[in-house]
Amino acid sequence: MSNHRMLRFAIALALAPVATLAQDSAPPSSASQQGGLQEIVVTAERREASLQSVPIAVTALNEEALANRQVLESRDLERFTPSLKMLSNITSPTNLSPSLRGSLQQDASQIVAESPFGIYVDDVYLARLNGNNITLADIERVEVLRGPQGTLYGRNTLVGAIKFISRTPGKDSWLKGSVGVGDFDQYRGSFSAGGMLGDSNWAGSFSALLTHKDGTFQNVNPSAKRELGFERNWATRAKLRYMGVENLDVTLSFSYANSKNDSQQLTPGITPNVPANQRFTSDDIVTGVFTDPMNPASFIPLGTFEVYTPIVPGGGPGPIESVPRGETKQIISSLNISYDLRWGTFKSITGFVNTKDFFSTDFSGSGGLMGGNQLDVDQLSEELQLVGTALDDRLSYIAGLYFFNEKGYQDFGWRAGVLPFSTTRSDAKTTSYSAFTQLDYDLTDALKVTAGVRYTRDRKDFDFTFNGLLPPVTPALGVVDLTNTYTQTTPKVGIDWTVPVSDSFDSLLLYATAAQGFKSGGYNGIGIAGFIDAETPYGPETNWTYEVGIKTDMLDNRLRVNANYFYEKAKDLTLNATVENAPGIFSFPVQNAGDATVQGLEFEVTAVATDNLTLFMNGSLLDGKYDRLDPTAAPAQAITLFNIDKPSVPQTPDYTVTVGFDYGIDTAVGRVKLGADWFFQDSYITGATNDFQVQPYNIGNAFATVSFDKWTARATVKNLQNREIFATGSRGLGGFIPLPRRTWLLSLEYSMN
Repeated sequence: MSNHRMLRFAIALALAPVATLAQDSAPPSSASQQGGLQEIVVTAERREASLQSVPIAVTALNEEALANRQVLESRDLERFTPSLKMLSNITSPTNLSPSLRGSLQQDASQIVAESPFGIYVDDVYLARLNGNNITLADIERVEVLRGPQGTLYGRNTLVGAIKFISRTPGKDSWLKGSVGVGDFDQYRGSFSAGGMLGDSNWAGSFSALLTHKDGTFQNVNPSAKRELGFERNWATRAKLRYMGVENLDVTLSFSYANSKNDSQQLTPGITPNVPANQRFTSDDIVTGVFTDPMNPASFIPLGTFEVYTPIVPGGGPGPIESVPRGETKQIISSLNISYDLRWGTFKSITGFVNTKDFFSTDFSGSGGLMGGNQLDVDQLSEELQLVGTALDDRLSYIAGLYFFNEKGYQDFGWRAGVLPFSTTRSDAKTTSYSAFTQLDYDLTDALKVTAGVRYTRDRKDFDFTFNGLLPPVTPALGVVDLTNTYTQTTPKVGIDWTVPVSDSFDSLLLYATAAQGFKSGGYNGIGIAGFIDAETPYGPETNWTYEVGIKTDMLDNRLRVNANYFYEKAKDLTLNATVENAPGIFSFPVQNAGDATVQGLEFEVTAVATDNLTLFMNGSLLDGKYDRLDPTAAPAQAITLFNIDKPSVPQTPDYTVTVGFDYGIDTAVGRVKLGADWFFQDSYITGATNDFQVQPYNIGNAFATVSFDKWTARATVKNLQNREIFATGSRGLGGFIPLPRRTWLLSLEYSMN
C-alpha cells in the first residue's frame, strides 16, 4: 500500500465516527446494555484507568481472553497485537527474537542483547531475552503498549512495552486449578490460590504451573534415533501483602521458572533451485536429512513434519554436550511499596532477577555447526515514583527516578562438524540511571495536553576473550576490553480530546502524540572464527514517532473501534547481520544499518453482534523504507549479493490481520462456548541480510468450552490446517525453524472466586 493511500485510509477511519455524530439513532435499550462490551481497566500510564480513556495504543488481554485465545506463552501475543512479531530464536524455544514497528533484536541469546521494547513482570523490568518466551502462569492481564513510553517507565521503551501483571492477593479469596492432556505427550497442570491469612492484616497467594510436550519431530539418525521437540516448563510464584497501616500497601513477590528442552529446533533444508546470488523464499525450502552431515550432496528430501536433523556425537569444546539440550532458570523477586500521601502516592519498586541459561545445539540443522552457551546474570533495579493530581485535579503528574545494574558472564563453545573451532568468554556490566516525568493538564473538561521528558545515562563495560582452536583458520587468542557511556534526553508531547457524544456513540477519544524513543549502543558477543566483530561497538538507536488515534465505543457499547496511525523516523537502526567471510565461515556483526521510515495503521475492532456472539478483528498495515543506508551494512550489500533492487526493513509485512469470534449459549448441561481465530500475514524479510523472504501464510485456531457450576471443560486446537510454515532460518547454515504443527489439548478447570 502506498504511503498516501495508507494515510488517507487512516484519516478516513479516524474521522468516520466524528461525522456519524450528526446522525440520529434510537436510544439504547436496557437489554443491549447488559449484553454490551465490558470496561477494561489498565495501568498503562502507571495508574488505573479505563482502556478507552488512555491516549496510547494499547492491546489488553484479560485472563479469560488469554485462555480463549490460547495465549499460553509470549510468542502467542503476536497474533493479537498489531505490528508485534515474536520469532523463535535458532538457539532454544525459550528464546524469542522480538520486533515491533520495524525495530528488532535477533541475537536474543546474547548477554549483550537488548530488546527494542521493555518487558515487565509486575513492574520489574527483565533485561535478558534468554527465557523471554515466558510461559504464562497465574497472569491476570497482559498489556502491550506501542510507541515510545520513556516518560512513564523506568527502563528501555524504544518502541513500546509488554507488561505481564499477575494477581495480587487482597480481601477476596480465590482458588483455581486445571489439568489437561493432549497429543505429542502433552500434559498441563496449574494451581492458584489466594486471600486473607486468617484475621490478620496479611494476605497471601501461591501459584504453580507445569507443562510438557514431546514428539513433534522424529530424528532419523541411526545412532541417535529419538523423538524431538521436547519442552518442559514449570513455574511457581508466591506473594505476601501487608495492609495493616492506613495508606500503606506492601507486596513482596517471588517467582521461579525452569524451562527444559532438547534445543534442537532447526530442520535441515536446502534451496536447490535458487542460485546462491538470489534471494530465496520459504516456499523454496526443501527439507530432509543428510546421510553425511558434512556433504551437501548427501541430502535426501523427505516428507514434511516427519524427520529432524541428525545429531553429530561428541562433546566440547566449552559448553557443547554430546546430545543437544537446553535449560533456562529464572528467579524474579520484588518488593513493591505504595504510600498514599493524600496529595499524591509514593511508590518504590525494588527488583532482583537472576537468569541462568544453557544450551548446546546444532546451528545448521545438519551437524555442520555446533554451539554451546552457559550464561549467568544478576540484575538489580530500583524505581521511585510520585504519582498524583493537583490544581483541583486538573493536573495529573508522574515523576520517577530509576537505577539499574546488571552484571554477568557468558561462555560459548563452537565446533565445525567434528573439529573444535573456538571458545569465547564475555563479561558484561550495565549501570543505568534515569529520571522521567509526565504532566497531563486539563485545559477543559474534554481537552487535555501532555508534556513529558526523560533523561537516560547508560554505562556499559564489556570484556571478551577469544580462543581459537583451529589454526590457521582461527587466531589463537584475542582479548577485547571496552567501556562506553551513552546519554540521551527524550521528550514527549500530546493532546487528546474526549468528544461529547450522543445518539449512537457511548464514548469517543481522539489523540495525537509526538515522542522520541532511545536504545543505547552496545556490543557483539558472537565470535566463531575471530574477534573482529567484538572489537566494534554499535551506537544508539533513536526514533521520533508521530501518532494520531481514535478510541470509541458505539451502538450501546456493542461496537468498539480503536485505531491509530503512526509515522516513525528511525535513526541508526540496529540490525543483526550474517556475513559469509569465506566459504562456510560466517560472522554475525551488529550494525547501525542506517535510517528508516516506518509507518502504519494499527486497528482493533470488537463487536457484540448479539448477546451470545462476539466478533473481533485486529491487525496492521505497515510500510518500512530505508532513507539512508551505510554502504558497508548488510541491507546495502544485499543489492549486489542477492540482486535486490531495494532492500526491505526486516519484519514489516504489508499487512497482518486476525479475525475471530466467540459464541456462547446456555444449554441443559451448562454454558457452551465456541470460538476461533484466524491469523493472516503478508510476506516479510526475516533479517538485515535480505536473503530470506517468508511467503504469505495464515493459521487458524479454535476452542470449545462447557461450563457448569464451578467447573469448565475445555478443548483447544492450534494450527488447524497442520501447515508447515518456515518463519526463520538460514540458507547458509542449512537449517530452518517451522512454526509449531497442529496440536490439541483437553483440560478440566475448577474455579472458586
